[in-house]
Amino acid sequence: MIEFIVLRIVHILAGVFWAGAAIMLAAFLEPTARALGPDGGKFMQRLTGQMRLTFFILLAASLNVLSGLGLYWLLSGGFQVRWITSSLGLSLTIGALAAIVTFILGLTVTRPALLRMGALGRAIQSAEGPPTPEQMAEMQALQKRLATAGRIGAVLLVIAVIGMSVARYI
Repeated sequence: MIEFIVLRIVHILAGVFWAGAAIMLAAFLEPTARALGPDGGKFMQRLTGQMRLTFFILLAASLNVLSGLGLYWLLSGGFQVRWITSSLGLSLTIGALAAIVTFILGLTVTRPALLRMGALGRAIQSAEGPPTPEQMAEMQALQKRLATAGRIGAVLLVIAVIGMSVARYI
């Protein structure tokens, strides 16, 4: 019983942070930074680099997925098909899959793009001049990739939250 309570607390707290951060970034911070141009890019670099927002989001996502898998194992009696195909099981499965896809998207698209964007930004700053056309094109492509991945991730996390929150009532 204590294992279930600890997993549930970790799952909920990590999930609230992860989903909240993803929605805030996709709906407010990224569009505002884009509208600010170069100053917005500096803000996002500071937020994701020096402020380590990316690290904390990845940590929350990891804790959420791992604790969620532990809860799923306990609730399903070890992944029993009968439970998984119940209305409760299906709702939690849909939510879990949406979160896991978002986690994979973060690891394979968002994180590498942020790392490349940070390296590119440092290279531009160290050159002490305006960015080259190639650097600008790459930066814009990375920003577009991040914006798209951010919107997809935010939508998937909303689906996950809905799936988890209504599961007991359907």
